Amino acid sequence: MPTPTTVRGILFDLDGTIVRLPNQETFFDGLLVDILHEYDVPIPDPQVRLAIWHSGGQFESILRRWGVRDYDSFIRRFDDYDLAKRRTLVKAGVICPFPDVTALAALHKQAKLGIVTNTPPEIASFELTHFKLTRHFDELVMLGTVEQHIAKPEPDGLHRCLHNLHVPESQALMVGDSSSDMIAGQRAGVGTVLVRRPEQPMPRNLKVPPDLVIDDLHELLRLLPSASPTRESR
Repeated sequence: MPTPTTVRGILFDLDGTIVRLPNQETFFDGLLVDILHEYDVPIPDPQVRLAIWHSGGQFESILRRWGVRDYDSFIRRFDDYDLAKRRTLVKAGVICPFPDVTALAALHKQAKLGIVTNTPPEIASFELTHFKLTRHFDELVMLGTVEQHIAKPEPDGLHRCLHNLHVPESQALMVGDSSSDMIAGQRAGVGTVLVRRPEQPMPRNLKVPPDLVIDDLHELLRLLPSASPTRESR
């Protein structure tokens, strides 16, 4: 779909879009390999492992096919390990907000903003709180672990966020850095905006290109002319 002429709501991915992580493929794959070793599960080939991060509702069934018997225990251990790693990297300054998050304050004056992330709530809340980003967002949808079955690229999280924002899909954008973000946006019927980050390779498996490609979040401001409706007070 084309970029909406009137934008009342903008949904953002978190990791890789708002918050800088080390090379995401390497970061998450390293966590996964370590925990698979702990659980004595044979390690699949790298390309097979990479696909799981874009599997949405198939995430749990894929892990079980690999040989993970106690999924709940596995995913709790993975999340604990992930959070511990992130705390260390935040303290070291490796994980931090991208400089262009300064655009969020201006965007929030003219549109409702939401987060739709596959990052588990405890980890996403840690990042948003630590970096003082929560104030920019009207709605937070954090799908990892408990709601992994509807994680992006499934559109459910986007629909929920927009419902809670009282913004129709026809007046919304999904901004992200990955194919999961773009596919979720396309499935949800919202405009899609790919933000190119130096650390993140361009998505490989997009069947439909994003409606807009940007290099800086400040570029979104041109989609919100002063004539656009201002966000409703909550």
